[in-house]
Amino acid sequence: MKLKSFLLPALAGIATAGANEQQQQPAEAYMIRQSKTSTTNPPSIPDELARAILLQRLSTPEHPSALGQLPASLAQDESVSYIRQFGKLPRPLFEETDTTAPSQLVIALSGVTDKHNDIKAAISPAPLAFTAPGLSRLPIGAQKTSCAFEQSINPENNKCWKDKTQYLEYDVTKDSTIIAKLGKNLKFLNAQALDGKLETTILLLAPHTPESEAEELRRRDIELDELVMAEEEDQEEDPLATYVPTADSKFNGDTDKPFHAFASSQKPAGVLPACFESRNACASATDGCSGHGQCVDRWEASGSTDAKCFFCHCMSTNETGADGRTGIYHWGGASCRKRDVSTPFWLFAGVSVALVATVTFSIGLLFSVGEEKLPGVIGAGVSRSK
Repeated sequence: MKLKSFLLPALAGIATAGANEQQQQPAEAYMIRQSKTSTTNPPSIPDELARAILLQRLSTPEHPSALGQLPASLAQDESVSYIRQFGKLPRPLFEETDTTAPSQLVIALSGVTDKHNDIKAAISPAPLAFTAPGLSRLPIGAQKTSCAFEQSINPENNKCWKDKTQYLEYDVTKDSTIIAKLGKNLKFLNAQALDGKLETTILLLAPHTPESEAEELRRRDIELDELVMAEEEDQEEDPLATYVPTADSKFNGDTDKPFHAFASSQKPAGVLPACFESRNACASATDGCSGHGQCVDRWEASGSTDAKCFFCHCMSTNETGADGRTGIYHWGGASCRKRDVSTPFWLFAGVSVALVATVTFSIGLLFSVGEEKLPGVIGAGVSRSK
């Protein structure tokens, strides 16, 4: 009897420790890129930041993904540093699309436990980039396709790839063959990365627990409330200057609003007001003055502190045209998005009007001179021959 009373608590403690160990197993992200950057101590980053990095990799201008907020547990500069280190390169500022950017593939494996040592052996050539303590899922649905695994990871297969991103999710407890398929095609993924055609992220998701489900629901509610509050604040400042933050939006450094990690190419909608109440409202509504200027206070020079009037002060930039020539471009408009051609227009129009007036005056002068009668003195010195 005493032996049972001793063994039962011990067995319960071992079971609890095993369950806690399974719950504490972090998610691991392995990245196959062209630049081989290996770290001896991969960082452990918060789940929110890991989720934002993966969504940024899967985001496109046609199908943007909302990233959420920067985690409060890390400094803002450190979070942005991790995004630059593990995220994909941002699109050039003045280009709508980047045709040279590699395609992005994310392969998520769920149901991974300590018993699946063959998974880490299969992906051992891929370097471990970072870990996340409780990342058990991504808020994105995997594409349902009838393509085989070898076809789904090939970006040149237009039948299985409809865009430059692909998200695949497999449960190793239901499909144990996926481990062997992944190890078999790892050389192909490395070759695609070296050629700059494809970047692959292999994500081993953390075990799915009831606590993680509750945490996921709380995270969604918080993000939804914050988005609603941000939209209401923006509508009070400027009803036409609200849009959902995406991975292709510009980072404004404000931790109280959803962050914008990368520059955006979307056009400001509607008629913009002449004045904004704050610098952030001006930058958000005009998309950072389209990268061609900066938001300034109209009354700052006069020293007035009663009223604020922020607007886009457009500047000149050095641009390379379609013909390959580099020149100075002047910009105008409420969001500095329109090219200012007023000076060349007035120069061309002025020269044209002056030239037409000169030609008209010259023709009129010649016509008026030709209409005058010749004097009779010309015939006075001519004598008739006898």
